[in-house]
Amino acid sequence: MLSDTHLLQRFLSVVDHGTLHAAAEAVGVTQPALTRSLKLLGESVGGALFERRGRGLVLTPLGRLLSEQARHLQREQQLAEAELLAFRKGEHGNLRIGAASIWMLDLLPKVIARLHAHYPALQFTLSSTNYGEGVRMLQDGRLDAFFGGFQKMEPLPSYLVRQPLFVARLVVIARSGHPIFDKPVVDGEALAEYSWLSFQSDAAYLDNIRDVVREACGKSLRVTAHCDSMSTTLKLLASGDYLAFLPSSFLTQATDQRLHIVKTELPEIKFNSGPIYRRFLQQNAAFNCLLENAAGEVDASMETPVTPSI
Repeated sequence: MLSDTHLLQRFLSVVDHGTLHAAAEAVGVTQPALTRSLKLLGESVGGALFERRGRGLVLTPLGRLLSEQARHLQREQQLAEAELLAFRKGEHGNLRIGAASIWMLDLLPKVIARLHAHYPALQFTLSSTNYGEGVRMLQDGRLDAFFGGFQKMEPLPSYLVRQPLFVARLVVIARSGHPIFDKPVVDGEALAEYSWLSFQSDAAYLDNIRDVVREACGKSLRVTAHCDSMSTTLKLLASGDYLAFLPSSFLTQATDQRLHIVKTELPEIKFNSGPIYRRFLQQNAAFNCLLENAAGEVDASMETPVTPSI
């Protein structure tokens, strides 16, 4: 059914280009030949892959599922060829990694620099992204691994592996001198009094505290600033009377020592953090070395390590 790589390549070309004409030019076939390929592939999987809207084509639900699987198979083939090339020529290909802010700014640079001492020919393509986008990029073949927090634990496709390395803790952060530190008790009512800063790279952080405060006192948080840069977020927190709900590990990146954790009476929120990666990489010596080094970089005094499991 999915063994004909030429059919899958033509199908993905239509997905990427949106029209038969553009896709046919991209893969170097005639438009009628491309149409026959799509029909043959649709018959083999049991249904239509596209529906026409205006001048373009849109995937059907079956087509979306096939697109995800086809990209996975395409990437697995690329990785297998890279493995063979590495064995034959001593080359090691390119690992495409996406990561959340803390992993990107603190943990991965150290790990990758150390890894290059053992695998000098290995190349990395790094992208800063959040959990939701990272999982989508894994599923559509744009990433090989994502490092970040697992605030959502939905089932993953069988070709992806989720491996927690440590437990992250979400905390309220404010600058020294913030009026909230004068409160004898910091509950939901107190948190709802002040302006909040949303770290847009992972808006789920703020969503967590919003839900907790709403449940505790029925009030909504007042968000007056949105920022997708971690360094700018920390500078804003140090400069104004904002509150933010972020992993405690963010404080390791704060050069301004005025930022502190606000102790609250609200339930503690924790989540696992680590990589999600393509199952094929379990056989890759360089990637296994990367995982071992990443686990070694976890600061046990700041976060709670977990026993790695695959």
